Amino acid sequence: MKNKPGIIIISLVFSFMLTQLLFGAENGKSETKSFSVKKGGLLKVNLQGGDIHLTAWDKAEVVVSTRESDEDEDEGITVKQSGNTITVRTDEESDWYNNMRLDISLPKEFDVELYTSQGNITIDGAMTGKLTGSTSGGDVRLGDVTGTVEMTTSGGDIRAGNIKGDLTVKTSGGDIAAGSVDGTADVNTSGGNIRIKDVTKTLWARTAGGDVEAGDIGGDLTVSTAGGNITVGKVATAASLSTAGGDIDLDGANGHVKAKTAGGNLQLYGITGSVDGKTSGGDVEVELTPKGTDPSRLQTAGGTVSFYIPENAKATIAATIRLQGGWRHAKNDYHIHSAFKADEYVTDPDEHEIRATYSLNGGGPRITLETVNADIEIGKLGSHIRKSSDE
Repeated sequence: MKNKPGIIIISLVFSFMLTQLLFGAENGKSETKSFSVKKGGLLKVNLQGGDIHLTAWDKAEVVVSTRESDEDEDEGITVKQSGNTITVRTDEESDWYNNMRLDISLPKEFDVELYTSQGNITIDGAMTGKLTGSTSGGDVRLGDVTGTVEMTTSGGDIRAGNIKGDLTVKTSGGDIAAGSVDGTADVNTSGGNIRIKDVTKTLWARTAGGDVEAGDIGGDLTVSTAGGNITVGKVATAASLSTAGGDIDLDGANGHVKAKTAGGNLQLYGITGSVDGKTSGGDVEVELTPKGTDPSRLQTAGGTVSFYIPENAKATIAATIRLQGGWRHAKNDYHIHSAFKADEYVTDPDEHEIRATYSLNGGGPRITLETVNADIEIGKLGSHIRKSSDE
């Protein structure tokens, strides 16, 4: 009889757990509805809150699994079919949805329009169609898609697989990552990193607080970040890259390249066309094959300028080192080194400058090189070893 108190306690705990289970069963239930559809249909989901989880399959069927309240017929979730369109929505007056999870299986070839005010959006499996979605407080996860993608979230990360079509994604508070995009890509985040593989057409990438990494770009490139590094592969046409606090590393471009950073290095390789590069606190290394008549300009306020150009290129190069501090010692500490013969080389004590000009093969587009208290090196393309982006 000594164990009687323990038996009583166990019995009470068991009774409490059983009561909770029965109460949950009475106040909520899982419900599954199935609809026969054809491929190419439309799924529309509008939730006042909760997660949306889609799974693509080969069946010509949409299966919707929900948990809904049975306390009031006017509250809960509505699922209906109209032709080849399936609509799922929660009633506006409902207040039971916060912990809800909506699971839907649907054909791979289907369009979707998804909205939830607070929850994650997940699509498992490869889809074909137009995918649009929005959430005010969750992550977005997508697999491979053949079609267009437009997704936004105000408070989470966005992840996508390979996209055969145009990609448009935006988040106010997370990272963005995507595979290859066979189309245009427009990605925007107010507080995270951006990583995207090759894009066959134009890429626009903007972040207010992270790094940007991209592969090869088949069209124009526009990238900006207020606080990170930019690393991009080869760009088929023009490129514009801007950061307020990091390095810029570009592996190639055909057209005009504009690159600006307030606090990092510029490494711009394999450029055919013209370049406008500026940094307030780093080194500049550029490979340029001039094309057309547009001028080029490379500026740094506190680093070395290393410039490489084909030996047979037609160009007019003007290089300037501005010297700050004591002139007597500074004029001997810094130099303009060149693999080409200078038309003139001037050490100017009045202007506190070292200047040199070079007319390559009769002259051509003007190329201006400028730095402060540092060297300038002008070499023949192919005669140097590129710096590592980690240096």
